Amino acid sequence: MSRKVGIAILLVAFAQFVVPMLPAIGIGEPIGARGDVAVRPPELPPGPFFSIWSLIFLSYTIFAVLSLWKPGYLEHRLAMPLLFAGIGNLVWMVSAQSLANQYADLVLLIPILAFSWLAARRLHRMGGFDGTLARLNACMLTGLFSGWITAALSISLAATWREAAGLAPSDHVWVSLWIALLSAGLLAWVFASRVSASLFYFAALGWGIAGIAVNNWYLTDMHWLSAAAALFGLYILWRRLRYGARPSFE
Repeated sequence: MSRKVGIAILLVAFAQFVVPMLPAIGIGEPIGARGDVAVRPPELPPGPFFSIWSLIFLSYTIFAVLSLWKPGYLEHRLAMPLLFAGIGNLVWMVSAQSLANQYADLVLLIPILAFSWLAARRLHRMGGFDGTLARLNACMLTGLFSGWITAALSISLAATWREAAGLAPSDHVWVSLWIALLSAGLLAWVFASRVSASLFYFAALGWGIAGIAVNNWYLTDMHWLSAAAALFGLYILWRRLRYGARPSFE
């Protein structure tokens, strides 16, 4: 891995902390403000659940520092997919803050998912966690990043369907909810059967689905939707723990 790549990853890591603060100086609108509406959509987690980004960004920064300070085979294999995933995330954040276009949000999330999953796949092929702190951080980064982007893409699919159908957030709430949940379930199955055995992935995805349950219990007062989200999320976690993960192409 060249030093230029290491520097690029470090710049992307710092930029991921800076870009969300641009609305504070008048550039764009906070992404969270899009959820501050009188009628909330059923698939949108409350703001505190998005704090997982802080952990992902911190882990990304640690990986970036290690890539420059003490690069090895781990950093060499994960550098490029994580670099492109980070760049994609920056583009998505700028777009979401400036354009607030649901179709653009969905399209931009797809390459982030692809590159974060590629990093998770490469780490899995390397044996996953080997007892070192560097490998633990890599497991956290690839797993949490992949899992949370899965949740984000699933939520975006529901919002895009509603946008295309010309519906309000309170219209056909069960359909919106199940688009998000079934998308998350399908992607989780693909990840566990084709990509990686990472438990951090399911922790992040479970966190996102828990946010959907909390949203419908406390903010929309649609308790049946909350119960459905909670049960579906528990089923995904139970199935992963009960049957494990058997990624193909070993």
